[in-house]
Amino acid sequence: MPKVGIIFNDIKPVADAAAQALRTRLEALNYEVCLATGATGLLGYSQTGKPMCHTPVDSLVPPGFDQDMDFAVVFGGDGTVLAAFRQVAPKGIPLLAVNTGHMGFLTEIYLNQLNEAVDQIIAGKYQIEERAMVLVKLYSHGRLSWEALCLNELVMQRQPLTSMCHFEVQIGNHAPVDIAADGIIISTPTGSTAYSLSAGGPVITPGCRCFSSCRFAHTRWLHGGWSFLIQSR
Repeated sequence: MPKVGIIFNDIKPVADAAAQALRTRLEALNYEVCLATGATGLLGYSQTGKPMCHTPVDSLVPPGFDQDMDFAVVFGGDGTVLAAFRQVAPKGIPLLAVNTGHMGFLTEIYLNQLNEAVDQIIAGKYQIEERAMVLVKLYSHGRLSWEALCLNELVMQRQPLTSMCHFEVQIGNHAPVDIAADGIIISTPTGSTAYSLSAGGPVITPGCRCFSSCRFAHTRWLHGGWSFLIQSR
């Protein structure tokens, strides 16, 4: 029996209703359907006495979502889509993003296009567009303290913002570079039009095999300033 996953924003009635309707339709076509909310793809927050909340990457995959799943559909806005990518990426599941939010910059279609899109997918008339993600791992005293999968970007800064920081960045066997700034952004091509762009970073086409790095200052944006591309191999 073919299997499909559905991820939705359960605090939005429109997304909830759309997910249930799609589930009913797919089950009538003899599909096994696994439902999950986008909330399970959110990273944990720091707490008193536990400033580092470690959520292992593999633990974000919802029950039933595995390599046997044909595809998954996510209903929500950009926040739900970002969470859904963390949920399906470890298993390599193709994801169709349906906008039930506001901007929906990362979504592919609207609700009124869903039935036609699902029909095309079932008929095999689709293309998979691969997007790069950043796997971030933080080590303390040789032990893994925190990790995350990022579709858009990684931002490093000091909290609270009391003074400028010095970041030492090293790529492969190249000599490390010292960067003085309030913070730096490591962005994927998908995230190049998000936080990185507002800090003066370059816009990168999604198919380009590289990441970008851009420094920023909270008091004055460094537009037209300093950024570089990191080519992935």
